[in-house]
Amino acid sequence: MRVLFVEGKEEGALRALAGELSHPYWLLAGEGVFLLQVFGASEEAAAKAQGVPGVRVWAFRLQDGVVYRGCGKKSATSP
Repeated sequence: MRVLFVEGKEEGALRALAGELSHPYWLLAGEGVFLLQVFGASEEAAAKAQGVPGVRVWAFRLQDGVVYRGCGKKSATSP
């Protein structure tokens, strides 16, 4: 699976890009910068991201990861 990272200073531009994609994403906010993380990104998604002015784009192939490990306690949000 490919994961795409798009960094930019314009939240609206990153939100618009995310809205055009059919992939799950997270939009993170930092100090004066935003990072859009797109999961399962296609070549077309990467090409669209490259076309957004003022952003930096990276694509990675997922090597390993854990989605949910839990804490061992039952809660309203744990499976």
